[in-house]
Amino acid sequence: MTSRLSRPRPPSAQHPVLAHLRQLAGRSAPGTRLPTVRRLMAEFGVSQHIVQGAFETLSREGLISSHVGKGTFVGGVAAARAAARSVLTLLYQHPYQRGDVIARLVHQKLSIDGHDSLTLTYSNAAHVMELLNSNARYDAAILQPRSSTISVSLLALLKQRADFVLLESHAAEHLDVDAVSNDPARTTDLILSHLFRKGHRRIAWIKEDCGNYFFERTAAFFRATCAGAGLSAEEAPVIDAEPDRDRLGIRDLPAVIARLKGGRRRMPFTAIVVASFVEGRAVIDALRASGLETPRDIAVARLGTPDLDSDHLGLITIVGRPSTHAAQTVLARLDWRWKHPKAPFGTYFDTPELAVLDSTAGSVG
Repeated sequence: MTSRLSRPRPPSAQHPVLAHLRQLAGRSAPGTRLPTVRRLMAEFGVSQHIVQGAFETLSREGLISSHVGKGTFVGGVAAARAAARSVLTLLYQHPYQRGDVIARLVHQKLSIDGHDSLTLTYSNAAHVMELLNSNARYDAAILQPRSSTISVSLLALLKQRADFVLLESHAAEHLDVDAVSNDPARTTDLILSHLFRKGHRRIAWIKEDCGNYFFERTAAFFRATCAGAGLSAEEAPVIDAEPDRDRLGIRDLPAVIARLKGGRRRMPFTAIVVASFVEGRAVIDALRASGLETPRDIAVARLGTPDLDSDHLGLITIVGRPSTHAAQTVLARLDWRWKHPKAPFGTYFDTPELAVLDSTAGSVG
């Protein structure tokens, strides 16, 4: 009988767990992460000692290696270390639920996969540059600028400290970095095709005038599409709305809506599209301040995040990428770049979704 303090015997060479792990190690590339002890215990219905014994056997044979806090990987110690990447994510201070959700999902998935993930929120580019002026290096850095302005100095320093840089929700023209963004052309096409099918021909596009490249590009596509459909600038105007300097969003959306209505009993447009960081509640409140209800008085749609209730309130038709999908795209782009380190940099335009809700119900009579 084995005493309580004696070392458990390793499983035999024919044991299903050991055979399974040996097969995985033989067909997988060096650095591939193996299943966890808990997962193998559940899958094969065996004890922790059996699984750990199998890992120890293959480790002694040099087929696998463990990295503390990361997991067990195919190959030697060098392969395990290479598989454990370090990723820095920087978020500008403006509160923005979608950006926060994406950053959290990316951090969680990187951590689960055994990578070192550090997320920092900053308000002063110079301050974060001081923190980066150390000998620390990263396999990748993700930057969420959350505004139109990107600090050239900060970007240059990130490129020095990380093997490559990825901009989230931004374009990367002439910057020698990767970027992931919603597709502005497809976004505009989805919302206008929907409104045109409903019979709308007088549509106001309200754009937060903060210099955000996505808002600027969708507005340009709106102008071009409406012109191609035979609509004049008076029938389909782009309204530049002053941004709030203290937070993301439009400074005075009720005043913008009031100017559009112009003292008339009815709004001269049958639909409005809001391209802004402003939340859905602010849109509804701005309409009500002018005595308007949607969809009774006007159809309303917005650019935003379909899986965030604060963006649409279960009422406002919305077009954009779910935050979960955006996070998956960021992770996929990171993985792609690690596998193709010498490929040209560029912007990956992700496909948006249209969620039709009650604010665009019915057709124009």
